[in-house]
Amino acid sequence: MQLKHYLDRSVYKNTDKVIIFLIIVIIAFGIITLLNVTADPFTGEESSISDYLNNLNPMTAAVPQLLFAVVGFAILFLLLFLDYNDLRPYIKYFYWVCIGLLVIVLVYGSTINGTSGWFKLGPVSFQPSEFTKIALILSFSKILADFTEGEEAGITKLSQLWPVLWRFLIPFLLVAVQPDFGTALVYVAIFIIILFFARASVKIFLILAGIAGGSIPLLWMFLADWQKDRLFSFLDKSYGTADTQYQAVQARLAIGSGQLTGKGLFAQGSMSQLGYVPMETNDFIFSVTTETFGFIGAALLLVLYALLIIRTIMVAMNSKDDFGTYICMGVTGMMLFHIFENIGMNIDLMPITGIPLPFFSYGGSNLLTCLIAYSFVLNVSARRQRRQITVTSKIMKSELPD
Repeated sequence: MQLKHYLDRSVYKNTDKVIIFLIIVIIAFGIITLLNVTADPFTGEESSISDYLNNLNPMTAAVPQLLFAVVGFAILFLLLFLDYNDLRPYIKYFYWVCIGLLVIVLVYGSTINGTSGWFKLGPVSFQPSEFTKIALILSFSKILADFTEGEEAGITKLSQLWPVLWRFLIPFLLVAVQPDFGTALVYVAIFIIILFFARASVKIFLILAGIAGGSIPLLWMFLADWQKDRLFSFLDKSYGTADTQYQAVQARLAIGSGQLTGKGLFAQGSMSQLGYVPMETNDFIFSVTTETFGFIGAALLLVLYALLIIRTIMVAMNSKDDFGTYICMGVTGMMLFHIFENIGMNIDLMPITGIPLPFFSYGGSNLLTCLIAYSFVLNVSARRQRRQITVTSKIMKSELPD
C-alpha cells in the first residue's frame, strides 16, 4: 500500500467540523470547572490578578487534563489518515492486546477507589478497561458487518451471535472481578446497541435476556461489600448510616445550592471549593458544575451533549457501509451510558458506580478513550463525504458536452 494512500489531506477537509467543535467546547468547559474546583477558597481580599493566580492550583487537574486533551487530539488527527476499513485485519490483535492487559492488571495492577484495574507508571495511571471499550466497538462492528453487509437480513442465528458473545463475555468478566461493574455495564451498553442496529432478531434478544437473568446471582457474588451498600442505599434511603448516603446527599445539596444562575466561578464558601463534595473532579463533577453555573450551566452542558450525540447518529445513518454505522452507534452507546449514569447518580436517580462524564471529568484514560473513539466517528464521516464528492464530480463531468 502506497504511503500517499494514507496521507490524503482531503480527509481533513471533509472531516465533520461540528463534532470537533462540540468536543473542544465540552473539554474547555470541563477544564474551567476543574480549575474552579481545585482552587483554594477565595477570601474576598484579593486585589490583583497575581493574588487570584496564587489561589489557583492548575497543576492539580486542569493542566494535566489539558495535556491529555492535546495528546488525544494528536492521536485523533493521526488516525484520520487511516481508512477505517483498512484496519479490519488488525482489530483482532488490538482486542487480544487489551484482553492481555486486563489479565495482567489483575495480578500486577494498583487498587484505586476499591478497583484493582490501574497501571501506575510513576505519576501517571491508566486503566486498560477504558481502551478495551474501543476494542469492543471495533470487534463487534467488524464481526457483525461481515454477516450483514450486502444482506437484507440481520443477525438471526445463534452461529452469528456466538463470535460476538464470547468476545463480550471475556472482558466483561475480567472487569467484573476487579470489581468495576460500572465499566462492565458500559460494555453491555456497547454490545446491545450495536446488536440492535445489526438488526438482531427478537429471539436473539430473548436469549441474551435469559443469560443476563441467570447470571445475576453469580455476578452478585463478585460485588464488594461497599458496592452492595451503595446499591442498597440507592434502593432504600433509610438503609445504612449517614456515611453510606454521604456522597449522594452532598451531590444533591451542591446541585440545589446552584439554583438558576449558580454561585459563579471561585465563589467564596462554595461546597466544592471547601471540599464538601466527594470526588468533585471526576464522579461528581456535574454537581459542582451545577453549583457553579446553576441550572443554566447544567442545561448548556446537556445541550452540548445532545448535539454531539445527534451529530454522531447522523454520521452513522449516512455511513457508506454497515461497519461504519456500527462503529458510530457503538460510540453512541458508550457515550449515552456514561452521560445518563453519571448525571443520574449525581441527581440520585441512578446508583453510584464511579462512571466519569465524557470529555468533562478529570482522567486521562477516559479522555483519551473518548477522543480515540471519536477519531473513528470522524473517520467514517470523512470517507463518506469524500466518496459522495467523488461520485458527484464524476456525474458532473459525464454531463458536460464534449
